[in-house]
Amino acid sequence: IFNSRCVLVSQETATDADFNSVQGIVAHEYFHNWTGNRITCRDWFQLSLKEGLTVFRDQEFSGDMTSKPVSRIKNVMRLRESQFPQDSGPMAHPVRPDSYLEINNFYSTTVYNKGAEVIRMLRTLVGTEGYRKGTDLYFARHDGEAVTCDDWVAAIQDANPTVDLGQFKRWYSQAGTPRVDVDVTRDDKNNTLILKMTQKVPDTPGQTNKEPMVIPIVTGLVSKTGSNVVVDVEDGSAPQSAKVLILRDAEQSFRLRNVPSGCLPSLLRGFSAPVRMHVTYNGQPESLEQIAQAMAFDNDEFNRWEAGQKLALKLLKAKYSAVTAGGALGKPT
Repeated sequence: IFNSRCVLVSQETATDADFNSVQGIVAHEYFHNWTGNRITCRDWFQLSLKEGLTVFRDQEFSGDMTSKPVSRIKNVMRLRESQFPQDSGPMAHPVRPDSYLEINNFYSTTVYNKGAEVIRMLRTLVGTEGYRKGTDLYFARHDGEAVTCDDWVAAIQDANPTVDLGQFKRWYSQAGTPRVDVDVTRDDKNNTLILKMTQKVPDTPGQTNKEPMVIPIVTGLVSKTGSNVVVDVEDGSAPQSAKVLILRDAEQSFRLRNVPSGCLPSLLRGFSAPVRMHVTYNGQPESLEQIAQAMAFDNDEFNRWEAGQKLALKLLKAKYSAVTAGGALGKPT
């Protein structure tokens, strides 16, 4: 039985956040009619099959009803504040846990919120149309049944036979938040950006020596003037305003062709994967100017907000260092 504040609000006392909360919770429980009731879990270990999927659905609904960028920012803030710490602590567990002492422990931010991010990545990998085909097949194939996370992935896979989701299933079995390091270099002679990426999934209780994940990194380009620049990846695919770079290996490089001088990569757009990403340029941290360029001209709303957070933090740290060193509280260099 829900607390009444989750279903009832008054304009005289409630805030916008209260209204949005009720809207999302009511939607979530309604969506369970399909993802949770008509198709339910074979056992408790499959809990994210219904909860992660339904959280993703209520997040998308809330974005459609309010503001998609604001909704996405709030969801990522919640993920970073609650799920990332769980993934790096003694209670870390996979989206599909292997065991439990008390069933209420399964109702965790990993099962719910990270589980929703796994669904989001699936949609990114197969595309919106492919995802719809996969969900249609899932509902047609399993209506009235109790199924597993593997059945869900199999439906998406069968509806999109050109995409191999075998390695992707590690997101259900491996705990921990992957760290992705990206070093950006430029080949001025050929107008090419080289993105050298490495990934590492940290050890967690009961799991060591993790295997590489499939990490979809939605990537665009940001010019110095805000003009649109297409992404032309050296893989034979057609240039687009944004491309999904799929990091599968522990180390992998991508080459972007025909990149005008001064353009910067816009990585992990929309927070396309639940990872900790660190970006350097020729081995050096991002500069104030580079971050400010992203904040001013990136046409991805999430990354523009992210750049603003980075810029504010960098300025605050610089001023703090200046003051503690006995200097004046002036403009950092």
